[in-house]
Amino acid sequence: MLPKKLKDNHLIMSGFYKGVSGLSLFVSIPILIDYLGKDNYAVWVLAFTLFQFVLLMDFGIQSSLKTKIPVLLHENKLDLLKSYIKTTYKISIYIAVAIFLVFLLFVYFIDLKSLLNISFHSRIFISFLFAVNIFFFCLNFVFNIHKSLYVAFLKGKYSEESLAVNQFGFLVLVYATIQFFPAVNVEKKLLIITILNGTFCFAVNLFYTLKFFKKEKLDLNTSEKTPKGFVNEIVKMGLKFMVIQLGMLFIFSSDNYIISNNFRPKDIVAYDSVSKLFQLPIMILFATLSPLWSMFANDYINKNCSNIYSTFKKFNFYFIGITLFIALFAFICPSIIAVWIRGELIIPKFLILYIAIVTCFRLFVSFYTFFLNGTGKLNNYTIILLISVVLKIPLTYYLIHLNFGINSVIISTLMIMSIWVIIIPYECYMIVTKLKKNE
Repeated sequence: MLPKKLKDNHLIMSGFYKGVSGLSLFVSIPILIDYLGKDNYAVWVLAFTLFQFVLLMDFGIQSSLKTKIPVLLHENKLDLLKSYIKTTYKISIYIAVAIFLVFLLFVYFIDLKSLLNISFHSRIFISFLFAVNIFFFCLNFVFNIHKSLYVAFLKGKYSEESLAVNQFGFLVLVYATIQFFPAVNVEKKLLIITILNGTFCFAVNLFYTLKFFKKEKLDLNTSEKTPKGFVNEIVKMGLKFMVIQLGMLFIFSSDNYIISNNFRPKDIVAYDSVSKLFQLPIMILFATLSPLWSMFANDYINKNCSNIYSTFKKFNFYFIGITLFIALFAFICPSIIAVWIRGELIIPKFLILYIAIVTCFRLFVSFYTFFLNGTGKLNNYTIILLISVVLKIPLTYYLIHLNFGINSVIISTLMIMSIWVIIIPYECYMIVTKLKKNE
């Protein structure tokens, strides 16, 4: 049993649970590759990655919870808080239904099979597979709100705990499926994996949603209506969050589609495997930093500049150790992959090095973006991200034209992030300096 003091530390426990999630993902990848084969694993990756976009198509409303709820708690506006949460659920349901209907039309009129260069399945099957995935993602889109609520109430460890339960449970279910259905055809395998993932994710999200409201002794029974001006403010901030989230996902997740379109779907496996391996430190640190979003919001509201500066200084010091860890991780990465992924996997030269550098940049920048998210100072950040999104595709295709091969997708990201690591921290320090002058 963990000591109570350790269990109550949300930063440490968030990192611990994210580690469990990462290790479960780490183990599940070679199992899925063996079960589905490289080509069909690539199809699963494309389907799963596409629908990560769905979770971000809420106009940033769910993300706004983590910034606005600490303010409402600070001002002790309980009825407005209840009304705000209720409104968030209503809007999310409307958005989920709209996304599902729009996507059904999309798969009906657009040939995903040709678009994604998938030659080994029929158009009907690919359309059906993606439609089933979108159904589950839209369902979980609504019940995923509990993660933002836990973070907003400064109890982020429960958000990460739910992810850990989901990822570990899915791993167990995949292993059981292989034992019970080892010889079914690959199309049935893809559908089984999709249904298992979607259904179990829904069950976990529902459980932790109910747990949140019970734990906080919070109900949504209130006669107060969310003021129109308040909703407009939330939507305005939410749109910025959505642009940022979609931009980040585009920068880091469009690579698989570019590879599929310009090379072969199975070429995704090498790139995705190395990327997923480096997701482990990213996931752990993201989970550890996640509670800082609302903590920064509290410090900013209370104009606690000394605490903010202290947090910045501590992270900059710790980041030296993080960089050394990533360097060691990159050095042993080929050995890990040789044991982890059974069978031949050709990794392009320098791919591991490029991904390691991007991982360091991403971790460094992410800390400061949590501050920007928590304070709501998003204008300059949004502009930087939009410029990056515009540059990503043409820069990548130019590098492909120069024969950098699969490495083109990560080199373009590296070039873009070289600018981020300078501008974004500078923006954060300027905000705190201005806050201090206005004390």
